[in-house]
Amino acid sequence: MVLLGFYSIYRYGKDIQVKTPVLLLLASILIPLVSWYFAHLAYPDWVNKSPRLDKLSRIFVFIPIAWWLKDSPKKVFLFWAAAALTIILAPWIGGGGWQEIIRGWHGGRIDYALRNAGHTSLFFGLILIGLLCFLPRLYRWKRIALIFWLPITLFCIFTMVAAQTRAAWLALIASAVISCFVILFNKKFRQKINIKNLSIFIIITLAVTFTIYKTMGNTLEHRSTSESSVIEKVMSGNLKDIPYTSVGIRIHLWEAGLDKIKERPLLGWGNKGQRISIDQNDWMPENIKQNFGHLHNIYLSILNNYGFIGLAFYFIWFGWVMIKILKAVSRKQLDRDIGHFAITAFTFWSVVNLFESYLFFWTGVFCIQVIFGGLLAFIWNAEINNKTEKES
Repeated sequence: MVLLGFYSIYRYGKDIQVKTPVLLLLASILIPLVSWYFAHLAYPDWVNKSPRLDKLSRIFVFIPIAWWLKDSPKKVFLFWAAAALTIILAPWIGGGGWQEIIRGWHGGRIDYALRNAGHTSLFFGLILIGLLCFLPRLYRWKRIALIFWLPITLFCIFTMVAAQTRAAWLALIASAVISCFVILFNKKFRQKINIKNLSIFIIITLAVTFTIYKTMGNTLEHRSTSESSVIEKVMSGNLKDIPYTSVGIRIHLWEAGLDKIKERPLLGWGNKGQRISIDQNDWMPENIKQNFGHLHNIYLSILNNYGFIGLAFYFIWFGWVMIKILKAVSRKQLDRDIGHFAITAFTFWSVVNLFESYLFFWTGVFCIQVIFGGLLAFIWNAEINNKTEKES
């Protein structure tokens, strides 16, 4: 059914550019197959007995999602809102409800049963970025909706603090910096800024920041400085004496991954590459090997599994979506806030994945399918409207 559906899109999508997404889907099947084949020839006892082709190809479900949403931008925002709502309600669906929220308020680390706190931060960080980027659109659409926007935004900020994921904090800072650059260096963005509304937004932001610092400042300070000694050793290049703490484990996992990447840099080790990097060394403690199965870095994970060909595929795929969005924005086929959201969300995703391998978990797959499904729908909608205007 899936293959027939993709063929239908390719066959009947005459008004839109379907060739590139379908070719990317084909590459997502061929790259793992080729990588597994050559790794199996060299190390049959280490890799899977048969190829596993789902890890990359399952992500491309966003193509039919985009096909269903392409007729109207409003459909995309309704889809994004529905997806965000399932995450916002997570504490009461699978998590600990109000008890877990209260525990987070008092300094406990929370995750709402979304695998772990890192994955929870991924979800709520992307939702927070969407809420901030599309606030002007929401304000123009229906001001009464701000009654819901404010508590949801505050809840996302609280969750980002209470989940205590340093990588997500760093990613949010990077996203905020990039977002400011987008605004400051874009003349048209600056011209549309309402000084009164901006002043109100800044005052509210400062008030929220002050409140969070006064109520949860200890949590932020403790978590930020808890492994400063380990980070100092890393900065000094003294990797041998790094203890197996949260940061230290990541450093040692990256070291193991780099060793195996050097052995098979072009095509990697197949779908089981991360596991091979961790297991096939004689210096890592056995308890670490048993409790960790991935490298906590998406770029090293892709290199381990699929080599530089796989990493090139990843950047081509993300780059194509970003370039298409920004071109459509520059041609005034899409609103600027969509481009702003794409840049900021991509920044957050790219930075937070320096410390996790979200693309190989259902949480990362969910995020990519939702975001890319909407962005590709915007791209196709712009192409359809452009062709309609030319014909008329």
